[in-house]
Amino acid sequence: MLDEANAYERGMDDDLTFQTVRELAGTAYMAGRSAPPTAVEIEAVARKLLWWAMAPVWEDVMPSEDCLWTLAEPEMRANYIRDAREMLEIARKAVNE
Repeated sequence: MLDEANAYERGMDDDLTFQTVRELAGTAYMAGRSAPPTAVEIEAVARKLLWWAMAPVWEDVMPSEDCLWTLAEPEMRANYIRDAREMLEIARKAVNE
């Protein structure tokens, strides 16, 4: 999924929204994956969610995705991981229906 996410992101404008995260999750599962998302996939989406949520806060220089993830409190990371897991599970179920 990371390769798919990176390829997808390269095609996106700098004006990223939450809609693109949903599209990313959907794109990753369009091939009809039936397995639940892996921990790596969940964390990759969680990092993107955190980064996109924090983008409006930074004015001049936006820290990297890894930097923000490292600086985030464990509770905040847990919330984003939970949200990413739910999002990927919804996308998987939608494709399999």
